[in-house]
Amino acid sequence: MGIAALVLGIIAFVLAVTFVLAPLGVVLAVIGLILGIVDTVKKGKTGEKKAISMAGMILSAVMFIVLIVESFFILIVGIAVYDSVSDYDRNTIQMPVINEAEMFNSKFSGYEGNQTGSRVKIVLNNISINNSYNEHEIDVYYNGLMEEADELKAKISATQKYTITFYKDIDGYINKAYIMPNYSNTTTNNQL
Repeated sequence: MGIAALVLGIIAFVLAVTFVLAPLGVVLAVIGLILGIVDTVKKGKTGEKKAISMAGMILSAVMFIVLIVESFFILIVGIAVYDSVSDYDRNTIQMPVINEAEMFNSKFSGYEGNQTGSRVKIVLNNISINNSYNEHEIDVYYNGLMEEADELKAKISATQKYTITFYKDIDGYINKAYIMPNYSNTTTNNQL
């Protein structure tokens, strides 16, 4: 019985290290403690050596205390996790709401500001495609004069810099694009 108590104490120690099986370890530690006490008392009456049964009893007692603490900790953590999961409310997660106008404008707004001629041509191409199928048409102004997007592409130089400014209608949709050459940032072949 002393060896069984020692073996159960060792198994309880291993279960304490695994942490998840702590409740099972408590049961084994109690059995090991009982076996160790019974064997120690029995060997004490007969005068036999009781070192192994004492070691099993002490190890099982220590593991019993450690495993009770671990089991309590697992219970507290389990309750906390359960509470946090049960309080989960899908309505508390706020996804950014993108309205229709913002989606429409996002195709163009990234091109606002100083742009190269090639990027201006991309914007004009996007405006041309948009105007052919979308109810929210965009008027294009070049140097203050209204132009057709397709015709204006031929006037845009890839080496020139331009400033693009967008304006929105009352519903928040981009409805005007102003394109102005930016002569101070002109790139020529003589410049590095």
